Amino acid sequence: MRGWPKRGIFLACVVVTLWVGTTRGCAQQEVPSKPVSVGAQAARVVLKHYALNPFALDPKTSQPLPSNGNWSIGKTTPASCPQIGPPCVEVFYDVPAESVRCSWVVLLNADGADGAFLDENDDAERYLMRVVSKTEALALVSTRKNPVYPPIAIAAKVTGEVVVEAVVGKSGDVQKTLVVSGPPMLTMAASQAAQSWKFKPMMVGTRAVPCEVKLVFSFKNFVYPSASGDLAP
Repeated sequence: MRGWPKRGIFLACVVVTLWVGTTRGCAQQEVPSKPVSVGAQAARVVLKHYALNPFALDPKTSQPLPSNGNWSIGKTTPASCPQIGPPCVEVFYDVPAESVRCSWVVLLNADGADGAFLDENDDAERYLMRVVSKTEALALVSTRKNPVYPPIAIAAKVTGEVVVEAVVGKSGDVQKTLVVSGPPMLTMAASQAAQSWKFKPMMVGTRAVPCEVKLVFSFKNFVYPSASGDLAP
């Protein structure tokens, strides 16, 4: 995704190895004219909502998980899938050289453009991070804190917005922050405020997972100085 070192959708062009063949596609390209396989749709849903966790280092290499792994889907319907309804599959992301196999159970929407995550395994929890939208984050916020407007910034009439990306741990505490943009004189105050936010755990099935939330802190200094924080779009 954005900002973190070696960040980004960890595979823009996905290669999904199906049990009946191989389908190649790019998440950033237009949908091809021929039908897209269920496996390719499910992999794209994973790519839409997850990013490599840059802080989860592979013990063999001391580096984040590589982005050149292989995608595939399971042969059987997972037990967590509903008996009737839209397609529901288990998606795998394998990095054989690192002995890593991430998996997610994805229940696709009717059009296949998005879906819900019913489960994920330990490797997925460790090496990937759920990227939470503003709508999802609204339901997770339990405590928010406004920043303290730095006196030096007030005196200098420095105003503006600071965008902060926060890594939220499984317990709901903010573990790390990264300032994406904003006036340098205001970034420390925004980052400190972000670290004080509390969230309900992000759940995938019955499992609490780490996630990333984007916050925006506004500093205004017109008649009276004021500073506030909110979820970013």
